[in-house]
Amino acid sequence: MKNQYYQKIRKNLIAEVSGQKNKILEVGCANGLTGHKLKKSGIASEVIGIEINPNAAKEASRYLDHVVCGDIETLSLEESLLAQESFDYIIYGDVLEHLRDPWTQLVRLKSLLKTNGHIIISLPNIRYWSVLAPLLFKGDWHYTDAGILDRTHLRFFTKKTAIELCQQAGFTRITCKASINRRLDQYFNTLSFGFIEEFVSPQWTLICKN
Repeated sequence: MKNQYYQKIRKNLIAEVSGQKNKILEVGCANGLTGHKLKKSGIASEVIGIEINPNAAKEASRYLDHVVCGDIETLSLEESLLAQESFDYIIYGDVLEHLRDPWTQLVRLKSLLKTNGHIIISLPNIRYWSVLAPLLFKGDWHYTDAGILDRTHLRFFTKKTAIELCQQAGFTRITCKASINRRLDQYFNTLSFGFIEEFVSPQWTLICKN
C-alpha cells in the first residue's frame, strides 16, 4: 500500500468545498482521512466513499458513513445503491488518470449530482518541467512508484486536455487552478506573469459546476 496516497488528507481539495453539511461522494477515498476531516469540520454532514483497495476501504469505513469497495469502472451504481443518492459534491482526488475510460466515468457519476452540485478533480500535469526536461534533453521517460509518472497511471493530462475532459462530460462552468508547491517555481511563475504556469504546476485542481 502506498502510504503517501492512502494516508494523506487532501487539504487542497477540502478548500474547494463551500458551505456546511454537504453530502459528499469521494471516489478513491483511500483510508478515509479526507472525508473524516470534512465531517469533523462540519463541511460535510455525510461522506460516502468508493475505494478499490480492500484494506483501505476497511479502514475508511471507520470514518465515513458508508464505503463501497470496488472498481469504479465496473461498479454497478444500482447494486451499490449509489444511483439513489444525490450529492452536493463529488471528489476525484488523483483517480481519473488511473482509469481506462475516465471520460465515461465522469459522465456516469455526474448523474449523481444535485442540480447545483459540483465535481472537484485533481489531476497530475504531464507538462510539468521535471517530466519534460529529461524527455527533451535525455530522451528519458521512466515510470516510478508514485508521482506524475506513477506506473499505475493509464492516462496523462495537460491543463488543456484536463479542461476538455470536463467539457466532454457536459460541464460549461469549469475553473482550473494550478498547484505550485516549490517556492522557486512560484518565484519564476510570478516573474513571468504566469506565462510558465503550465510548466511549474505539478497538478491541476478543477472545479466543475453542474
